[in-house]
Amino acid sequence: MGLNIEKRESITAMFFELFSLCIEACTTVLVAACLLRFYLHYLKINFAPASGNPFSHILYPLTNWLIRPLSKIIPFGARIDINSLLASYLLVLVKVLLLQALSNSGHLNIQILVIALFDLFDLALSGLIGLLLVYVIFSWVQTYSSTQELFVQMLEPLLKPLRKISPRISGLDLSALVLMLLIQMSKVILGHLQMALLTLLSGL
Repeated sequence: MGLNIEKRESITAMFFELFSLCIEACTTVLVAACLLRFYLHYLKINFAPASGNPFSHILYPLTNWLIRPLSKIIPFGARIDINSLLASYLLVLVKVLLLQALSNSGHLNIQILVIALFDLFDLALSGLIGLLLVYVIFSWVQTYSSTQELFVQMLEPLLKPLRKISPRISGLDLSALVLMLLIQMSKVILGHLQMALLTLLSGL
């Protein structure tokens, strides 16, 4: 009898992990699309379907279903696309609420809001690392393409200031490495800040 209970618990845990993995994967893709849409809008890079932007045929189908309804409530800004940010946060919040409900966690509502916010920060930084890695690979290949030009447009605003302070070794540009280090440091700081806030809120 006890063995059967253990098997059931093991199977239940396995299905929960698989379900959680699927939720994480789907949310990551959708949030990444929303954040990329926000970043392209901020940089004033045209990503309309007719623009020839490599991401245009992916971003609109993945994000319009959520951003369009939000745009009817909140108008698009000239530089800051609030709707894309809000859509990203709502997606992460739904994911956290769903996983918390399935795991019977005892976090309070305000704590869930904080967890979702920091999860969004972490996803944004992880996405930036992904963009940076692709940029570095393109810089090694040294072949021109519209996709490579797009990554240059996205990353140069971040790398250009770092080139003024980062050292060069035998003419090698280390700005990408410096940016990677800064991103990793930011993730560590945000992780500790999240723990401190959750500890503070749990005592209220």
